[in-house]
Amino acid sequence: MVLKFNSNISSMKKISYLLTSILIIIGISSCKDAFIEKPAVTGLSVDEVFSSAKNAEGAISLAYSYILSSGLPIYSWTPPYLPYEATEAIMGGEDVDSSWGYMKENLVSSGMTATDSYNNGAGLSDDYFPYNYKYIRHAFLVIENIDKVPDMTLAEKEIVKGEMKGLIAFRYLEMMKRYGGVPLVKKTLTMVESAPRATVQETLDYILELCEQSAVALDNVVWSNDWMGRLTKGVPLAIKAEALMYAARPLFNSDEPYLPYGVNNDKICLCEYKESRWNDAIKANLDVLKWGKENGYEIIDTDNPFEDFGTAVGVPCNKEILLAYKHQAVGQGPSGIYKNYCPNPLYIRSNGGTALCEYRGMSYEMLLNFKKADGSEQVWAGTEERPYQEYYDKVHEMEPRFKASVFAYGINPWNNEGNDKWSITNESSWLKANKNKQGCARNIKFWYNTGNREWFEFPIYRMAEFYLNLAEAYNEIGHSTEALANLNVIRNRAGLPDETVTDYKLLQTSIRREWAVEFYNENQYYPHARHWKEGETMIAGTKHIFTFKFAGSLTDARVPEDFISYRLDEAAQKYVWLKKMYLSPITLAEVNKGYIEQNPGY
Repeated sequence: MVLKFNSNISSMKKISYLLTSILIIIGISSCKDAFIEKPAVTGLSVDEVFSSAKNAEGAISLAYSYILSSGLPIYSWTPPYLPYEATEAIMGGEDVDSSWGYMKENLVSSGMTATDSYNNGAGLSDDYFPYNYKYIRHAFLVIENIDKVPDMTLAEKEIVKGEMKGLIAFRYLEMMKRYGGVPLVKKTLTMVESAPRATVQETLDYILELCEQSAVALDNVVWSNDWMGRLTKGVPLAIKAEALMYAARPLFNSDEPYLPYGVNNDKICLCEYKESRWNDAIKANLDVLKWGKENGYEIIDTDNPFEDFGTAVGVPCNKEILLAYKHQAVGQGPSGIYKNYCPNPLYIRSNGGTALCEYRGMSYEMLLNFKKADGSEQVWAGTEERPYQEYYDKVHEMEPRFKASVFAYGINPWNNEGNDKWSITNESSWLKANKNKQGCARNIKFWYNTGNREWFEFPIYRMAEFYLNLAEAYNEIGHSTEALANLNVIRNRAGLPDETVTDYKLLQTSIRREWAVEFYNENQYYPHARHWKEGETMIAGTKHIFTFKFAGSLTDARVPEDFISYRLDEAAQKYVWLKKMYLSPITLAEVNKGYIEQNPGY
């Protein structure tokens, strides 16, 4: 069934731009009862919002914008935001923030405090807890009111309900990953209602229930080009697969929680290790791949690793993307809300009116995960100065995913070759000057052959994830042959030779390394470190960068002739990992209301 709603709006992306005029329809600015009836900002009641398909489409699009924003930095100085507009890549040490020390001073060393004034009492965390329920509430309002729309068919209304249930499941999964068990809200609540904190198992069960209902409602639904980006059946299948993977990983799938929590142990742990959880995850991931093959979603592999990977991560609506965040906010500087992923995030702060770009580059620790194109290990400089030419030669030897993910200092980006907009010597280029302390290279992953396009669509589910899920799960139950078969799908696409090790621990290391490289900067590394219970090994410790010496009196360097030498240097950031950080703190203001218990250690 191919669906095209009655509308003169041509795409989800255009709707997201149009939302500026109706953004407050169902209450982003207030949690008060009043907005349920008639928000003063717009003058629209809920009945008016659902009085036509066109109005309802705005509410549907807003649900996507709200709920799929989890984990993404927002261009704003008001909540919700990641700490000082960081990214999860910075929180996990994939990238380093070299000019502001907030990651070191306010987040990492304090173990994500829940007591300071940021985020309305939430502290510096990776999520703003109350907004989860505001966004879920919006989706339930759509579910509960979509039947009022006179110019939509019954079938269309049931599909919308399925979409909303899938979105709600996604947001609960994001909460489960961060907090463990959370209150389960299954309808719109008034301000006098609340829900107690559920166990991890209850939270997981509700996610799976919503996924099942969503998958049934979206069965055989194919969106027209005008609506590409809306949920298909593959998305609830993907959410289910990811939920079961996190349930099987060591943080939850354990006899004991990571910290004692007394009678609340089951709110942060499943409290009994079961190998069967890995089997459940395997079945769910196989279901995603089966559905994908039947519906045109698959790994892009044409034996051109650089082009294939660049397309998979940087071209909107490609066949490897099951779900992406398509809402584009108009804000200062390149890429709107995505400015902290931008190759050169300008206009973040200024000095006498001059935009600075002293931000973010790949850490040395992350660089070590990438191999040379022939699959061998690269050897980089130590703390002694080495000629810049050595750096130049070594980065050219790196595997295609490295070249598609970052640009190296003194070298035009490989993934926008020949485009003056991306030239390091072009004064109007985004890239501008290369600064001295911006890591070992800088992110350019999501801008493959983009031309003048500033925005990109953040990938939430790529088909590559489900192969790595299967590799991980098969290895955990001792099926190395199946683990290798799925792992090598990803390595082959990357142009690397097959992995052959069968030892459990060595294969586990190889799989986790593949996760780090394939999903660099895609919000996977940090939650994996937590749920593998590897915070000490994956995140803690001093982060390093390359420091370059420039020719003559240069303070900025662009072309190879401007560089003299490079060496390994500390990034002035020592990441501290505390056991309490395996889950995030719940907003203090919510804990103080008495309906929810704080996670241990905060």
